[in-house]
Amino acid sequence: MSTDLERMFTALGRDADGIPLGDPSTARHRGERRRRTQLVAAGLATAGALAAGLTGGSWLARDAAGPEPVAPPPDGPVQLGPARPLGKEIRYGDQQVRFGLTAIAGNRAYAGWQEEDGTLRVAAADLETGKAAWPARTLGEFDDSNGIIAVPQALLAIGEHNDGTVPDQLLYVVDPDTGRVRWELPFDMNGDDLLFYDSALVHVTEAGAISARDWSTGRVVWDEAPPADPPVASLGMYGPADPLPGSSNGAFPAHLSDPRMLQITAGGALVVRDSATGAVRSTRPGVGIGADAHYLAYDGRLFGAHRGTGPNRVVVAEVDGGGAARELHKAASGRSYYDLAPCGSDRICLLDGGATEAPAEIAAVDVASGLEIWRKQAPAGAQRLLPSGARVLVTGSGAQPDEMSSALFDHDGTQLLGEEDRRASLAWVSTGTLLSFGGGKLAGVTAADGSRQELGDSPLEGLMTPRFCSWTERRLACPGSTGFRVWDIASR
Repeated sequence: MSTDLERMFTALGRDADGIPLGDPSTARHRGERRRRTQLVAAGLATAGALAAGLTGGSWLARDAAGPEPVAPPPDGPVQLGPARPLGKEIRYGDQQVRFGLTAIAGNRAYAGWQEEDGTLRVAAADLETGKAAWPARTLGEFDDSNGIIAVPQALLAIGEHNDGTVPDQLLYVVDPDTGRVRWELPFDMNGDDLLFYDSALVHVTEAGAISARDWSTGRVVWDEAPPADPPVASLGMYGPADPLPGSSNGAFPAHLSDPRMLQITAGGALVVRDSATGAVRSTRPGVGIGADAHYLAYDGRLFGAHRGTGPNRVVVAEVDGGGAARELHKAASGRSYYDLAPCGSDRICLLDGGATEAPAEIAAVDVASGLEIWRKQAPAGAQRLLPSGARVLVTGSGAQPDEMSSALFDHDGTQLLGEEDRRASLAWVSTGTLLSFGGGKLAGVTAADGSRQELGDSPLEGLMTPRFCSWTERRLACPGSTGFRVWDIASR
């Protein structure tokens, strides 16, 4: 499965497990079928996140000073205001729901939910007014739901039968203007990849068959049969101007602006295709480091990090260059990488930890030299890196049930958050501003110095988690136990 999808579904499964809506055993199913995330999860004693950063000693042989920190890019702060409800709550219906979640794309806020009898439904609200954009649509009856994905071209929803039905899982492509199902596609969330381009929705099966489909009709624009050397990962290239997955509205950027499609094969080759035509631009051996790896393509480079097995190293390759990938970083014995993300010009941030109770650590590494610029300590359980410019937000769940925690590191490794926000769940709403959910309150946080602006009571109901919400710098959409709603959070 693509790294972007995998991270989202893992978060959904984990959070659904903690929501006491309906029969809790139903929600737990979602957390038990994430085959390619188990090695990562096994290394996390809890689903915790970063607390205050402390300068930690490094096991990496390096110049003690490291490269000079680079200046951060200009911030894009926004002013936020108290959450003001727009329109009425858009209710799910008469049945109790197992869980609900939201997504935002374009001028729509979407919700997807599964009712107690297994019925999978979706609905949409106008993002400006909060009013229903179209009536709730029924997609089918399933044993489980694997979430929704919103992109400008369509709303995607995934249902799972688990009763011997073939195909077991279906991906629905829903018209954002009408809510009607345009087309559907058999989809295996544990093995398949999805990539979202303006030109097409690209689907790669676990066996390696590729089909690029027209967003409106589902017509196959181009396809390829499974190759002799099948891909173990398929991903798109992000650039400095693109929001990375999870850095803006909780799941995905609007689309992949770079037309290149990258595939790493079982044999370690890097294959670069044109996403619009399927034409192979280049093939190069010696780049991949196996299926048990996290891959990130950013600003012309491909990064790969081992996740629990193998030599536990990070490699990097210039996508348009030649030769094999070079080793950029190596973990200490017994430690593996949980996540990686760009965090400044020619810089990558790495989150690593061990299977013991030793705390996780985050390090900023210079891509040219491989030297660490700074390293900070965190509780074992830090989970995700969400970058913005040269800063990086680290998120996860706290040590106690229903507790969230966050940390924000500046380009020089300075911890910026105050104590109240370290115990909250934070999300980027712009390159210079974060939204903080914690202690029943909503707040805006200025990324440059961590200063906090109280925005009043949080609109979230006690049963819901912020990760099921979605947001822009002007709007917040969250599910409740009986329906979902849009709030205006712009400064007035």
